[in-house]
Amino acid sequence: MALAAAQAVGHVRGLLERLGLADKRLLLAVSGGADSMALAYIVSRAIGFEGCMAVTVDHGFRAESALEAAAVGRYMRKLGIRHEVRRLEWGTGKGSAATQVPPIQRLEEVARQQRYAEIGDVCHKHGVHTVLTGHHAGDQAETFLFRFMRHSGIYGLSGMPLQVPLPFVRPTGEPAPVLVRPLLDLDKHALYEICKAHGIEWHEDASNRDTRIRRNLLRQAIGEAAGDTTSPFNSASLLKVCKTMQGHREFINQNVARLVEKHSTVYTHLGMAELSAVTDSHGLPEWASNAALRERILVSVIGWVNCKDHPPELAQLRQLERTILDFYAKQHTSGTGSARAPTSAAGITMIPPTSSHGWLFCRQNPRASEIPLHSGDMALGAALVWDRRLLVSVRRTPECAIAESATWQVHPLHAAMQQWGDQVSEHRRALRATRRPAEVLQAVLASQPAVSVKTASDALPRLVFALGAPVAQLPGFLGLDVTVRALQGTSLAAGEWVA
Repeated sequence: MALAAAQAVGHVRGLLERLGLADKRLLLAVSGGADSMALAYIVSRAIGFEGCMAVTVDHGFRAESALEAAAVGRYMRKLGIRHEVRRLEWGTGKGSAATQVPPIQRLEEVARQQRYAEIGDVCHKHGVHTVLTGHHAGDQAETFLFRFMRHSGIYGLSGMPLQVPLPFVRPTGEPAPVLVRPLLDLDKHALYEICKAHGIEWHEDASNRDTRIRRNLLRQAIGEAAGDTTSPFNSASLLKVCKTMQGHREFINQNVARLVEKHSTVYTHLGMAELSAVTDSHGLPEWASNAALRERILVSVIGWVNCKDHPPELAQLRQLERTILDFYAKQHTSGTGSARAPTSAAGITMIPPTSSHGWLFCRQNPRASEIPLHSGDMALGAALVWDRRLLVSVRRTPECAIAESATWQVHPLHAAMQQWGDQVSEHRRALRATRRPAEVLQAVLASQPAVSVKTASDALPRLVFALGAPVAQLPGFLGLDVTVRALQGTSLAAGEWVA
């Protein structure tokens, strides 16, 4: 084994052992390029092939891509690694259900989203919870430069983290797999040398030379600056700044986690979060006193509530921040906060505090087109993901008299109001007598699902759950357990999005 390969194998083995992954099932994302082919070789030598499988996503943009995917499969079999190919389907017309082929400027972005979605499906199919990719130091330098040109802050300039939740996964109700990048400390040249030394064939994607794609243009500039330490495009220089930013990011994350733990409450049955409105000696809540921490806490809250794959736009964050700061500035001068109406941005609605609650964050009232109707009947005991953020399930308890053949459906609130308007209104009045005021605000309830159940003897389905709580049921429906919970769990993490 060549020295470069031996060092790489030792590095990856140590990393996987440190992360507790050396004895876990791993899915390798292998495109057929030198970096991912080297990844497969290195991982198979580092921990063996028994716990590994590989997936190749054929984007279908080039005539030769299917042949290249087949070549990857042959090499995986040589290594003893199980291999699966997923081919993306692209629509050609307005009526096609498949994703439309995007313009060249967005081609890489959309293809990446579709690729990760397919990889997530493979993980779900095979019960794998960790994905390894071949991202290397050169990719990190490109990412830094790409984000620098987009005026990113500390988080963007920190580059790609070693491990993050796999992005763009289609919701299943289970935690997203973890994406790990074990080659981030290795440069592309070393990976090429490993492939050459061990007779590993790879292919070069011709689209990587298309300089109409900005990342390819940056890659070319970084390649031309290799060895020139005076160039602003020198990879080593870019990575030094990136490392510095990673230290800042870690410090911010630790403080965000501390403040979120201290000042936040989540309502998993409503998908709603609350931040304390209690002020400190500076006239602001502790979580809002520092601009950098305030921004990251808002990003974390927004990500938990709306479950989107992208962070909010900076302008949207600034809108929410201005509302918060103006509220306390007015409170300082007049004794009352300036904001009383909710503020909607980034897919969420922020409700100002009152004497009965702090700052509330809930899903922005969705338009009818935003939430697909689940037209099929669900069996008792089944679950589905609703609005990409809430897991809904209905089951019989031993006390329930409903037959196992009964079925259920989930509806947006506006649809439930059309069919069971009087019942929903009566249910709302009952909730106001028993719930905290924060839990029965119209802005909160508007984004909640309703559940109906239909038995063989019913001509029409019956409403059993709405506004985040069971509806008063007929005797025969007692013991029916309807559960709604946020996909994001019970804690607000210091959210990071992968770019």
